[in-house]
Amino acid sequence: MIDLHMHTKYSDGTDSVKEILINAKKANLDIISITDHNTCNAYREMKRFDVSEFYDGNIIVGCEFTTSFDGRLIEVLGYGFDYIKVQEYLDNYYSKELERTRMRILCNRLFDRLKQLQLIFNLENVQRIIFNNRFFERDIYEELVRHIENKKILQEDIWDSFSDFFRKGLTNPNSKLFINHAEFKPLLTEIIELVHEAGGIIFLAHPYQYKFTDTEKFLDKIYNVHNFDGVECFYTTFTKKQTEYLFNFSQSKNLLISGGSDYHGLNKKRHDLGVGSGTLNINKNIIDDWNVEYF
Repeated sequence: MIDLHMHTKYSDGTDSVKEILINAKKANLDIISITDHNTCNAYREMKRFDVSEFYDGNIIVGCEFTTSFDGRLIEVLGYGFDYIKVQEYLDNYYSKELERTRMRILCNRLFDRLKQLQLIFNLENVQRIIFNNRFFERDIYEELVRHIENKKILQEDIWDSFSDFFRKGLTNPNSKLFINHAEFKPLLTEIIELVHEAGGIIFLAHPYQYKFTDTEKFLDKIYNVHNFDGVECFYTTFTKKQTEYLFNFSQSKNLLISGGSDYHGLNKKRHDLGVGSGTLNINKNIIDDWNVEYF
């Protein structure tokens, strides 16, 4: 069994690198990839200790890149690349100074939306956390859902989970909470070139997780424009029908296949390592054609 999509404290997970390795061993995972958002620092850390003391399986270098295509915010998963070269790019694009500026702009946009809609929230609770956390949206969501009145004020299908809040609200141009994250992310073509030039392969991450109303048409469009290598077909929240569609799509286009739980530790419920919500069981033979080296 394998899991090629997981996050540590270097992005928005709650496990340290050593903890995630220990947990991967407990889950009897043969092959894993740590795919933190827009950083490869987990691999920098692993070069400083003996990984075999914590995990005895194989590891593929990975990263989940936030990017934009056709004006939409999406993610792609890169695997098997030279993480030192890629991290140099990420250190520059996501420098602390640039990230602080971008975050303040997005925060202010969101605050403006909240005030315009007269949503109820404790400003002191929000201000205390946002400028110390580049994933500030989760904390704002948790503050907003504390006040059940907000569901009546903004009657959009965004309140059931943070994923809905982010995908159907903040990054959805049709939502009143849209704040256009895509403006501050690299274009898809730039990330594809980055990973390919670093010797890696790149996959469209969890297509149905974006909650688009035209996912299948979007798949066709992105395939016709960009030379990505594969699609994440197996994912915690996908239905059997969705998985089958993505698998058949990939097979028909001669694309590689990937899959993973999207484990975030305590930050995502029912996304357990290897098994997702309990039934995810990805066979390692899906990577037979990958042709990448292990970490």
